[in-house]
Amino acid sequence: MKLTISKEAAAWYIQEMELQAGDSIKFFGKVYGKDGFSFALAKMEPSRPEVEVIIDDVRFYVERADAWFFSEQDLDITLDTERNEPTLLRK
Repeated sequence: MKLTISKEAAAWYIQEMELQAGDSIKFFGKVYGKDGFSFALAKMEPSRPEVEVIIDDVRFYVERADAWFFSEQDLDITLDTERNEPTLLRK
């Protein structure tokens, strides 16, 4: 698994979530209902990151325990300029 985040997407998260240098954002899979899965994120310090990217002193990561959700996929997060929001591509 590889995690990439564009500078523009990182800047969006930093502004919208009022992040400061040293903050961390965890990406994970959220399970709901009988068959529902969703991509989620939370401001949280890592304990055992599987992959991480640091942009402007903010850490974006996926924990080892959550790696199953993204199994054998690369995550590429960019900014959708038409919607002005991050978008996730799974490769």
